[in-house]
Amino acid sequence: MKTAIRYWLLAALAGIFAAGTATTALADKLPQRTVSFSDLDLSHSAGAAVLYSRIKGAAAQVCDQHGVRSLEALTTTRRCIDQAIAHAVAEINVPALTSLYRAKAGQPVIVAQK
Repeated sequence: MKTAIRYWLLAALAGIFAAGTATTALADKLPQRTVSFSDLDLSHSAGAAVLYSRIKGAAAQVCDQHGVRSLEALTTTRRCIDQAIAHAVAEINVPALTSLYRAKAGQPVIVAQK
């Protein structure tokens, strides 16, 4: 199990990363939230569920467009949140969290065979 106690959740702002134009300097300026999980037991689904909720909340905060409610802005915000969550789950790389994420994202969940 990974022993990291903090993860910086970066907003994957729409178009910037997809276009491949992000630089280190730009990435340093993106909104960030610290998601702490040192208090959670990630070997159990309950701990993974709490962490997923924290990640989702942090992603919503960094991706919020502060009152802009056009269809384009809502689509951009949703894409940003999805990318931020996917990135955080991949970085943390804990099986229970990954399984929960895949289930919520509608992706097949891989079950280990004994």
